Amino acid sequence: MRLIIAVLGCLIIFFLNSGCQTPQERIIGIYDLDSTKGCSYCIEHAPKLLVFENMDLQSGILRYYRCEFNNGNMHSGSYDFLQVDSCLKLILYPDSGSIEFLGIMNTFQQTEYRITRQKIRESCEGVLKNCVWIKRNE
Repeated sequence: MRLIIAVLGCLIIFFLNSGCQTPQERIIGIYDLDSTKGCSYCIEHAPKLLVFENMDLQSGILRYYRCEFNNGNMHSGSYDFLQVDSCLKLILYPDSGSIEFLGIMNTFQQTEYRITRQKIRESCEGVLKNCVWIKRNE
């Protein structure tokens, strides 16, 4: 009987910790590019670091992001989510960055990022290959 109670207790704790987080809550954190996954595009062109912050979830203030690249370039701004059919798309609104990204300033950039609990994925060179960013433990 104690074993059954212990197992049920562990399952309840597991489900409470994994919880039902929204993508808006799940994305918050710092992500590092996993250089062992994906394709050559990931290493050469994808951001090495993604940062997603939320200044105040309750007040509705726009959320902040930053992308840093291997060559020292970066861009940052606010982000939000857009419902498209049954998919939730991450939209970036860059407002500052390196000279290389001058062309995207004050525009919106629709990403193809797929957000899971501890990773962000983006397809590259085919259906089965993905650039993968892993969330840092905080």
